[in-house]
Order: sequence, then structure tokens, then C-alpha cells
Amino acid sequence: MPINEGYRKKRVVRRKLKRTLTSILFAIIIILSGIYYILQSDLMNLKHVEVQGQNEINFEEIIEASQLVYNRNLLKYNLETIEKNITAHPYISETQVKRSFPNTMKIHVKEREEYAIITYMGSYIYIDENTVILKAIDSYLADDLTIITGIELKNFKVGEIIETHNDEQLEIALGLLRAARETTIYDMISEVNISEPNEVNLITFDGITVLLGNVRDPGYSMVALDEVLVELYTRGIRSATVDMRYEGHISVKDQREQGDEE
Repeated sequence: MPINEGYRKKRVVRRKLKRTLTSILFAIIIILSGIYYILQSDLMNLKHVEVQGQNEINFEEIIEASQLVYNRNLLKYNLETIEKNITAHPYISETQVKRSFPNTMKIHVKEREEYAIITYMGSYIYIDENTVILKAIDSYLADDLTIITGIELKNFKVGEIIETHNDEQLEIALGLLRAARETTIYDMISEVNISEPNEVNLITFDGITVLLGNVRDPGYSMVALDEVLVELYTRGIRSATVDMRYEGHISVKDQREQGDEE
């Protein structure tokens, strides 16, 4: 009797185990069938793309860079690949892509800002604050950006950091622009010339020439220049040479007076 009872219990356990395994297998089949149906149906096909954060580049450029294809299932896309594709655009520094079910892809980008223009062999090379090349064109279009002249380029490729023979001089020019942003004169600067190592010159959009010489402290130079230009503009002077080459001494030569003398 004990033997039969033990055998019966084993059969019960085996039946329960079999039913459990059958249920699990059935559930797996249903899940896989559901996934297959979703992947093959058009319920989750890409219908809409939302883009945020763009300013310089337009919606169509971002879609082209992303390589997204409408009416393709959302789950078939690799989000990291899309982010990598978009970030390869010179104007994009960061990208975040998310699926929004059932049929939308959301893209958020962070753009690089045009910071200055470098002239080289007839081309105008637009760079951001970190000297990444954004574009190179044959004509000067952005009259609100500062041109940096006197740069000796080793090589340049759009989307990469510019390579020069005078990196220190370029950093001085960029340092002056950063310092100028903290004053009221940033939008007044038309050109920074760094042709000579210790002879940095600056020209305003009004035509005022500023001789800075060997710049040791860009912040101090720009604050001092801010005060000088405010004084000149208050007096109605738009054509002058400001000499700041000598520490502790600033001289101004009014070009109008020089013209009268001639």
C-alpha cells in the first residue's frame, strides 16, 4: 500500500509539471506570435518625426542625416545608430533619440554655434568656440561674425577640429572674443589679426583699429577697450587708432584730425 501511494503521488507531480511546461510553452508561442505580428504589421510603422533643438540646420537636413525611413517599423531601428548618424553632422554636438509609440520618433539635438570665421586661400571657414569646423564656403555671408586673419592652416576638414601652425595665436584670438562677450563690444569686433606673434590687432565694424600688441590678459584688454570705445562713441568718433601695446598706457589717434592735417 505505501508503495502504490508513493507511485500515485509521483504521477500527480509529473502531470502538474507537464501542465506547467505546456502552459509556459503556450505562453511563449503567444508572445512570439504577438511580436511577429507587431513587426510585420503597419501599426507601429514610422509615421511622424519630431525634432527639437535645431536652429541653424533645418528639419530636412536632420532627417537626411538620421537615415530614417518612413513606414518602417519603429522596433527595427537601432537608436544608437540613429544618434551616431545625426551627430556626424558638423553642426550637431549631441543627439538623443526616443521612440514614442505607436508611430513617432522623437529627436532632440544640441547644435554647435558659429563663433568666428577664419580666412584661408579665398575660403571662409566657420568654426565654433571649440574650433570645430562647421562649414567652408567661398563667400562671406555672416556679417555679424568676427573674422580671424593671419591663421596658418596645416589641414582642415569639415566636422573636425581645425589644425594650424599657430595654435597659440588662434587661442589668443578666441580668448579675446570670449572676454569681449563679457563686455558690450563683442558685436563691434569685425576682425582680429594675428599675423605676427606679438602684434595682435583688432578692427571694429566702424573701422576703428586697435593695436593690442602682445596680449597677456585678454579679459583686462577687453574691459579697457570697452571703456575706450564707449568714450569714443560718446564723442562721436568713428575713425581712430587705439594703441594699447604698452602696459598701463593707452593712446588714441583720431583719424579725422590726421586727415585734416593732410
